[in-house]
Amino acid sequence: MQSPNIMTIKQVAEYLKVSSRTIYKLVKEGSIPTFKIMNMWRFEQSQIDQWIQKKSEINNFNVNGGKEDAKSINNR
Repeated sequence: MQSPNIMTIKQVAEYLKVSSRTIYKLVKEGSIPTFKIMNMWRFEQSQIDQWIQKKSEINNFNVNGGKEDAKSINNR
């Protein structure tokens, strides 16, 4: 089993190309996967990658108005 890549707030901010303040906001909202060690927030990179993928899928669905397969259905 591969050991997880654990990241700090600063590392996640750099990884996502946002400010640390934005990461703290996401943590406070409970919208980003995280855990605490003592009083420090930590993030598992694979969980962040899955979170990004999920957000991308939701955004693509919303952009297409939930009709991403409409063309393939209409062309039958």
